[in-house]
Amino acid sequence: MKFVIPSYKRVETLKSKTLKFLTSQGVANQDVYIFIREDDPQINEYSELNSLGEENYNVITLIGITGIGNTHNAITTYFTEGEWIVELDDDIINVIDNKREIVDNFPQRVDKMIQIMEEEGISYGGFYQVDNPMFMSGNQEYTMDLRYMLGLMRVRKIDYGIVLETNYAEDFENCILHYLKGGAILKNNWIAGKTKNYADGGCDGDGRNIETEKADKEFLANKYPECCKLFQRKNKRWDLRLTKNPIF
Repeated sequence: MKFVIPSYKRVETLKSKTLKFLTSQGVANQDVYIFIREDDPQINEYSELNSLGEENYNVITLIGITGIGNTHNAITTYFTEGEWIVELDDDIINVIDNKREIVDNFPQRVDKMIQIMEEEGISYGGFYQVDNPMFMSGNQEYTMDLRYMLGLMRVRKIDYGIVLETNYAEDFENCILHYLKGGAILKNNWIAGKTKNYADGGCDGDGRNIETEKADKEFLANKYPECCKLFQRKNKRWDLRLTKNPIF
């Protein structure tokens, strides 16, 4: 299994959070792929991660790529079509279950999800969006309708036909595109990643603000009206509400 992490200007965050988390889960360094940009001022610090001898990580420098959507498109074309990858943000602290217990077998949980996805013909899977056990337990463990899955952690089968057009709504876009192609996406509602949402820096923070986020979400609402609706939250941020079972 390959664990894929895009990171931008947050090498210390990456090392102290997601890489530390993966090590605690028994994931070997050589199974971790870190994607960075050529314009990253911390490129030398990132490059040191693939010079650890037998314990090196795979650090891939993307040339001429900007934006989180384009970064994920570049990740898609790097791997072999049909291959399974686990994509993670660079600031994951840990993963909890619906009993508020820290998950210590994350790779095995992902393996089970991939097995279900293979059986059901599903190419995209994810996890609950907030680490709130009460909300998590209010759902079935697995659902296959069109529900939002945070981009923090996701499982996907490489498909060259899935090409993202947005940067600040790419998590929604991934859900929609994979659902439209396969008729289902898999959500594990009893597992959630713990992180700090809208943290400073990182791939997702590069150019993100209320207006750019609104523009991307408005684009999806106009392009896929059967699948989502645009609305504004009390904190003034714009968001999308997905239609669980869209009718076409």
